[in-house]
Amino acid sequence: MAGPWNRAEGVLVATRLDPDAVAAHLAAAGVLARLEWYPGTEHLLSLSVLTDPAGSVGAAGEGQVVAGPTLPELVEELQATFDADVLMDGVPAGHEADWTITEEGITLGPGAREATPEDGAIPGVVEEEDTAHDARTVVLTPMPVHQVPLHATLLGRPVTVAEQPVDGEPRRLVMTTGPGRELGVHGWDADAYPVLRLQVDAEDRTALLLPGPDSDVDEREGGVAVFSWSMRSRYVLPDDAAGPVRTLVEDLLGDGEDAAAFAAAVPGADPAAVAASFALPGADGLAAFVAALGLPPAVADVLEGRAEPADLEGARTHEAERLPRAAAQSARLALEGQPPMAPSTRTALRAGAVGLGALAVVAMVMARRGRRG
Repeated sequence: MAGPWNRAEGVLVATRLDPDAVAAHLAAAGVLARLEWYPGTEHLLSLSVLTDPAGSVGAAGEGQVVAGPTLPELVEELQATFDADVLMDGVPAGHEADWTITEEGITLGPGAREATPEDGAIPGVVEEEDTAHDARTVVLTPMPVHQVPLHATLLGRPVTVAEQPVDGEPRRLVMTTGPGRELGVHGWDADAYPVLRLQVDAEDRTALLLPGPDSDVDEREGGVAVFSWSMRSRYVLPDDAAGPVRTLVEDLLGDGEDAAAFAAAVPGADPAAVAASFALPGADGLAAFVAALGLPPAVADVLEGRAEPADLEGARTHEAERLPRAAAQSARLALEGQPPMAPSTRTALRAGAVGLGALAVVAMVMARRGRRG
C-alpha cells in the first residue's frame, strides 16, 4: 500500500455525461474514485481520486492501492474520451470549450454553456439580492437574540427565534420560511459562529456549516462543510476489493470529514449517527441528521412544512420593522438580563448599540442613505 495517499477533487463538464459510462471507464483503467452528481444535471459530474506525492492516481492492485496514471494523464484521457472540460486540483486547464465564430454568430461547442443573459444573471444561481428563493431554513447558532430584529429588517421578512441549548451550551434556532433573501446574506457577526444552516426547498435538502474565520476545523476552502441529500454518489471500486483498500477509499473519498466537522460544531452531537444519516435518503436522512445533532424532532417538522417556526416552544417572531425601530428593539433585548443599574438614557442606548455588532453598522448606513434620499 504505497502512498501516503491524499484526496484530489475535480469536475467534468460536457453537453452530455453518463455517470455509469464514466465509472466504467475509470474501473477499466483500475482507477479508484468517487463520482457525485445531481439528478437531471449529469452533465456536471464531480470526481474525487486518490493521489500520492509523485502525482500518481491511486489504482487497484493485488489487494492494495498502487500508483496508476499521473493526474494530468487521467485528465487528458477523460477529456478525450468524453469530450469534456475536466478541471482537477493541481492540473492546469488544458481543454477549452470550442467557440466557433460564424456569420450567424457564436456556435457553442461541446462542453460549453449558454452565454450569460443580457441582465447578467447566471441560470441556476441564486444571487445575493434574489428574493425568489422559496425555502424553509433553520439556522443553529450562538448568535445573541438581540441581533434577530436587525436580521428581520435587513432581510425584509419575518424571522423567528427560539432558544435551543445543546449539551448545556446556549444556542438559538433562527428560522425563515417562504420566498425571500437568505439568512446571512448580509454576513454574520463574530459571535454568531459556528453557523449551521439546514434548508429544504423544492429541489434539495442541505446542511451547511460555517465554522467562522478563526476556526481550525480543517484547511479546506473556507473551512466549510456541506452535505446534500439529493446528490447521488457512486464509488469506483472492484467488487472484490480487499478490505484495507475499500476502507482507505471510503475514508479519504467519503464524507467522514464533513460528518466530523458537523458533529464537532454542536456540543453533544453523535458523530457516528451524523455519518450514518448521510447514507439515508431525503427526508429520512435529514430527520436522522437533526436527531444526531441532539435537536428536537420539531426542527425537522419545521423544515418539512409539518409545523411553522412559531409553533416551537418559546419561539418569537420579529417582523421587518423600520430601521430605527428595529435598532431600538435590538438595544432593548441587548440590555435585558443585565444587572440592575440606573444609567442615564444616553448611556443605556450607547451600551445597547455597542452590543449590536456589525449588523447595527449596516443598519445605520442604510438608514442614513434613506434619509439623504
